[in-house]
Amino acid sequence: MVRITAAAGRVQPDDQARRPGRGGYLHRSADCLARFERSRIKEFRSLRRKIGLDERRDLTEQIRSRLAATAELE
Repeated sequence: MVRITAAAGRVQPDDQARRPGRGGYLHRSADCLARFERSRIKEFRSLRRKIGLDERRDLTEQIRSRLAATAELE
């Protein structure tokens, strides 16, 4: 699972699970990230915040690039 946080008006991945603010989780699988990106549901309930399409795309791209970098290190 990848933790995401909403703090200071931004939604971003929280790799260390230490950032302040409300948090939510997404599965690391490509299917889950694609479903989240295409989702028509505008509000991420655990974050108590609406996330627009562009913001979801940016978030999933950040997660994918971090997962790819982690895989390269292993």
